[in-house]
Amino acid sequence: MLKRIKACILGPLKPEKRFWVFLLCALIGPPITILLLAAFAHVSQERAMEAAMSSYVQDLAEGMAYHLGADVRIWDLPYLAFGKLSRYYLFCWGPSIPGWVAHISNDGKIIMASPGADNIVNLWREGLPIGTAVRIKDKKGAEYTLAIYPVNRGQGYVVAAVSWDQLLGRLVQVGRSWPFLVVLMALCSFGAIRMLWRRLVWPLQDLAAEIDALRVGKDLPNPLVSCAVQEIESMHGALMRFARAAIERDNLRNSYVQDIIHAQETERMDMAREIHDGPLQDITALLQQIHMSLEEDAPKERIKKTECLAKAVVKELRGLCDELAPPWLDLGLSDAMLELTERLSQTYDIHVYAEIDEDFDLAPEQTLSLVRVFQEAVSNAVRHGGAANVRARLFKENEILVFEIQDDGKGFSMDSAVTHETLRLAGHRGLANMTERMSLMNGSFTIHSELEKGTRIRCTLPLA
Repeated sequence: MLKRIKACILGPLKPEKRFWVFLLCALIGPPITILLLAAFAHVSQERAMEAAMSSYVQDLAEGMAYHLGADVRIWDLPYLAFGKLSRYYLFCWGPSIPGWVAHISNDGKIIMASPGADNIVNLWREGLPIGTAVRIKDKKGAEYTLAIYPVNRGQGYVVAAVSWDQLLGRLVQVGRSWPFLVVLMALCSFGAIRMLWRRLVWPLQDLAAEIDALRVGKDLPNPLVSCAVQEIESMHGALMRFARAAIERDNLRNSYVQDIIHAQETERMDMAREIHDGPLQDITALLQQIHMSLEEDAPKERIKKTECLAKAVVKELRGLCDELAPPWLDLGLSDAMLELTERLSQTYDIHVYAEIDEDFDLAPEQTLSLVRVFQEAVSNAVRHGGAANVRARLFKENEILVFEIQDDGKGFSMDSAVTHETLRLAGHRGLANMTERMSLMNGSFTIHSELEKGTRIRCTLPLA
């Protein structure tokens, strides 16, 4: 049955609106339940008190009427004396609970009455039922439960009444103020619901709309306008940090693409310049020598000169090929480093040393990464640091291959942590490339430098 009701209520709603329906029911349901239970308890209590007061008043009036109308025999003197005392006790001291009792004549005059029975004038009216307790009000609006019983032999009536204000003063006040309390509770519930809606529901709706409309890597979420709870503010702050990081990462990716394009164009220009200034000029001179040899009988010296030019062209072309794809990498890490050391010494006209403890068995990708790092480190040391000596050392430390490079250049100031993002954003593309190469090999790259004290690079690769 509950499932059918739930399906009828929530079935036509969209999934995103069902949460708000559940939340609204959860907020409004408890106050309404409390109000209904309190109203039921108040009505039940008032009915019970009214029944108790009616029973008491009826018994009081009926008993007093019986005593006043009893036919007491004259020879029952003890009973006569005691009966008179018990008969007039209530008229002297009044009933045990707040109220009064009176004996009135048939024409409405008071014969005897307990203290406080003067108010009977305000209560007496024509048409009051005899023998039944009724709830009436006096001229001032005070409520009473009143019962009238006739006295035997036409001796008048006994009127008994109990004041609601005196007996149930607090309960009566609560009962009269019940509508005000209901309104006050409704206002408090409405205020609490409005505050919860303002600080929870609306911010959640705004946050959901922000997440739905957010273009990751392009936009930043708008600041919260409403006063949300701390948890939603924390969620919005996390979303803001995520969006900012996505934008930075997107900008970094664009920078990578630009760097790749720039590196490709630079590589092409360098290759074009090397070919134009080297092999192309030598081939042009070689063609001239061949042409001159064809026009006349060429002596041996001219032929030898032509042969030397051809050999120089071959050597330059082989050097370009070695630079693009070093053939000595197949010799292993140790021999490759020694070969690279000699070539770097000749290329930059400086002293390059390499100390290798043992021949490590590395994958070709790892060997190539160390070779490129070594080439870039020596190039930076000469071009930026003006170094004259570069020392490299390869050794093993706790199942980790350590590659250290130290130069005697002028160094530079270290201002921040070294990551390939920070280096690339700072314009240090060479250092960024070395850092990224080691990161791709699951290794690490650290650099330490001080002004006029050179630079030390430390790379590590796992051997296991």
